[in-house]
Amino acid sequence: MKTPFLEEVDRQPQALLELVKFYRTEGSDRLEEWQKLLENSDRLVFCGMGTSEIAPCLIRDRLAESGKTVIVDDAGERLHYLEDPVDSRILYVLISQSGESAETKKLAQRLSGRATLVVLANDESSSMARLASLFLPIKAGVERSVSNQTYVNTLGLLYLMAGGRSEALERVAGWLARPVAEELVEAAAAWLHPADSLHFIARGPALAAARQMALTFMEGAKSHATAFTGGAFRHGPFEVLGPGHRAVVLAPDGKTGGLTSAMALEMAQRGSRVVLITDIEKTPGHENLLRLEVANFGEERLFPLAIAQVQNYLLHHVARLRGYEAGVFRIASKVTTTE
Repeated sequence: MKTPFLEEVDRQPQALLELVKFYRTEGSDRLEEWQKLLENSDRLVFCGMGTSEIAPCLIRDRLAESGKTVIVDDAGERLHYLEDPVDSRILYVLISQSGESAETKKLAQRLSGRATLVVLANDESSSMARLASLFLPIKAGVERSVSNQTYVNTLGLLYLMAGGRSEALERVAGWLARPVAEELVEAAAAWLHPADSLHFIARGPALAAARQMALTFMEGAKSHATAFTGGAFRHGPFEVLGPGHRAVVLAPDGKTGGLTSAMALEMAQRGSRVVLITDIEKTPGHENLLRLEVANFGEERLFPLAIAQVQNYLLHHVARLRGYEAGVFRIASKVTTTE
């Protein structure tokens, strides 16, 4: 019998298809309005908390390539320490699953009527949606456990906002609808056990997935988890390599896929137990390295979507081995309404 968390994870493909359908039809004018705002802006500031802050890492480089200054920020820090002067060339994009997150809602209240404010959230009747210059619904449906459907649909919407193709998202949804190779994922969870401390390592758009995994493994498996870029991991954290060290390395086929998979091999050679999640057809093997392969969709920006179910099933099995049920909150709640 599947847990409520896995039932939500299994609904990810359908939620993604609902998003595509909406923005092809009744929501197409909203994407057109977004493009006009984007064209008239020099600087983009993305803000959120948790998953909602992490997700824009997916498209930061793509928007920067178009000549924009792109900032991705913690909404609480911007609220209290980093207020911008009012400037019509600054475009604010605030993201919140509920539209009621404490820090992001307060930031929306400050900006509303003073700056161009785009809000991404599930609920069109939420506080943040009502404050927006433009509201873009995530269309993720009801979600009660740690972020999964909302995460995928937020990535999907951001992908469309950066000029991505809806047909590509349909192909990803088809891949996610296939049964997960659960025996191999269970083996990966056992490989990472006891998973008291985990490092998640990636580069480029895949860093969104690494940071999301670190967040949700803390939430769902109660592990001490940290995400690093591949470069940052060499600058100090490399000293932890060896027996007892556990890491998950994400290596999409792209600019740094070879560099990242080579790091995974080096970590394994130095005694760490490594799970490599990749869409590269062939990577060097090692007895300390376990490989989980996903479909290759030809774009690094699609890799975090393609691994969404694998990462959540891995979370489920790591949590189970640690004596927890992923998606069950002990201290916090789904919507954080207190700073």
